[in-house]
Amino acid sequence: MPFQVVPATGAVLQQVLDDTFSLWNDGLSRDNYGKAWAAQLKTPWGSTHLDRVALVDGPHVVSSAKRYDLSLRLDGRNRRCLGIGAVFTAPAYRGRGGGRELLTRMLEAAVAEGQEFAMLFSEIAPAFYERLDFVPVPLAEWTIEVDQKRGGAPAMLVRSGDDRDLHNIVEMSAKRAEGARLALDRSEDFVKFGISRKRLLSGFSPAATRDTEFLVVEEGHQAVAYLVCTSIDGRWIIEEAGDRDPAGARLGAMLQVMLARTPGERLPEIRAWWPHALVPPQLRVAASTSTQEVLMIRPLKDRMLPLPPLAAEEVVYWHADYF
Repeated sequence: MPFQVVPATGAVLQQVLDDTFSLWNDGLSRDNYGKAWAAQLKTPWGSTHLDRVALVDGPHVVSSAKRYDLSLRLDGRNRRCLGIGAVFTAPAYRGRGGGRELLTRMLEAAVAEGQEFAMLFSEIAPAFYERLDFVPVPLAEWTIEVDQKRGGAPAMLVRSGDDRDLHNIVEMSAKRAEGARLALDRSEDFVKFGISRKRLLSGFSPAATRDTEFLVVEEGHQAVAYLVCTSIDGRWIIEEAGDRDPAGARLGAMLQVMLARTPGERLPEIRAWWPHALVPPQLRVAASTSTQEVLMIRPLKDRMLPLPPLAAEEVVYWHADYF
């Protein structure tokens, strides 16, 4: 019987989760790993834009992957984009072309469904995906230091964010992406999905090991700056952020407020996939390196990427959008 591609549900899904748990559990138990996946599919965005597929050999799962239906803003145009995540081939089938076969069929299905590009993150040497015509997109991770305000925190009201802020966040995201050649087009449901996914991971993690905060600064009854931050092992990861002020002064002040809450504690290491054009005056870039996870892209129809090649400063891509 030839290999078949099927939705990863029921017994197939449980096998996929068993197979991938050791690689991508993020500190969750096997039970919570499955619950976190199920919860993502119950969100408004996840229920219509996310699933898992598997290449099967009769009752055996050969390879599997997550499939995202994304909106990509590339050179000023919004395009439907297939996002491919968590590509895994069972050990017994490695070296037999199962992963390549699954990816090829996913790309063919994406073309039939009208998607124009495909993207994935490679956690292995990119050469495997380059053979499928994917090319790397440069992303930078910054280590950030915050100038701590003498005399206490700035006089700024910072509150927890909620659904009423999503419209303003989408506006801030779109404004920040205007000057970029590549960014995701982020709807309210997509932003909510990203925040929910981080909160689910924190909620399903062992107690006191991980925490995710969604904070906003409000002026005139609307959010004018926001920050989504995950704290783990003495390190802060800025998942995404925004500020109506092009310089990001409110965003820098938010970080000062957050640090001032625990003055006696050791300062955390702060990392972010930060847009190059956004440097709040209260922040200093202590280090900049390429991300460990390599973002890769390929066209699905014309097979020609826009030229000249993308540079890191032309890309706006937040850690929250990693898949």
